[in-house]
Amino acid sequence: MKNIRKMSQSALMLISALAFVTMISGPSIGAEVMKIKPKGDKKITIGVLDLNAAIEIAALFNKEHKAAAEKRGWGIQISDLKDNIPQGPTYMENMISAGFDGIIIHWCVLKSIDKQLKIAFDKGIPVITMANLGARFPGVLAEVGPQEATMAATSAEYLAAKLQTGDKVLFLDMPMIEQGQVRVTGAKGIFQAYNIKVAQELQFQASGDPFQWSYEQTKNTLLGDTKKELKGIWTSWEGFGISAARAAHDLGRDDIVVVTCDDSPNTYSEIRKLPTFHATTGYANQSKDLNEQVFAILEKVFKGEPVESQRFYPFIARLVTKDNLPPKGYFINPCGSYKGRPDFEVK
Repeated sequence: MKNIRKMSQSALMLISALAFVTMISGPSIGAEVMKIKPKGDKKITIGVLDLNAAIEIAALFNKEHKAAAEKRGWGIQISDLKDNIPQGPTYMENMISAGFDGIIIHWCVLKSIDKQLKIAFDKGIPVITMANLGARFPGVLAEVGPQEATMAATSAEYLAAKLQTGDKVLFLDMPMIEQGQVRVTGAKGIFQAYNIKVAQELQFQASGDPFQWSYEQTKNTLLGDTKKELKGIWTSWEGFGISAARAAHDLGRDDIVVVTCDDSPNTYSEIRKLPTFHATTGYANQSKDLNEQVFAILEKVFKGEPVESQRFYPFIARLVTKDNLPPKGYFINPCGSYKGRPDFEVK
């Protein structure tokens, strides 16, 4: 029999998570204003700095960036760190020296490039971050992305509702990047409210193949779980989630409930296929809207209009489960309408 949940306590934790996001949603006190000379007919070039351009969600956003730049007659150049975080400052300095008109950053460790962010701002180069909590950093013009704490809390609460009070879960996360820290905080808050125990937390250090790391770590952990005390797995990123769900299934542990964050097309497919993979929360389903927001801000700057820096433009992530999966080829739509052209191609 399911235990009665302390919903008021859970609600309090969610409100706390939302309050945290609200604190960084508006303009920062004392934030600088960027106002540059209008670009006019100048050929504009946008640089993109990606932590790992090979992951599916990065490829999705880069595709959107290229289409938006081409539509406006702008050039675009994508730089891939390939998880080599220490190279971030060098890449940023190269883009600044090359005279790029604007820079978009995906999932990078911003504290490692804080000096370069300020240099870019002082040179009139707008830097817009996506899923980095960039609004906290002087030099960042805007952060366009999901409400990270709320996204993590939503997937965590879905998992908690599947379990019973006192059940144990495995955590897989990557606290090296800012978004990972906030996601973990949001998820742990929910588990604390529901009295779900985090039996073990494993942290990826951005070295090696993250998919293989997650698979091996999950497999080794479950092999040691001889009494089958673990009931669920929460991961901060879909790549970890897919591999963890596959490892549990390969070991015959279809009793394990795996949930994650982010929602690339392949993740939808894996939720369909893997009995252990139950849900995710993500914002890739709004990639077009996020990208339009990014380019609308850039256009405003290039017209010479004043734009206040350190602003957060938040998007609410959507929960995708085995029960509400959209038709193949579509991202989740809360309105339930799936007419017309599919959002993506599913192999």
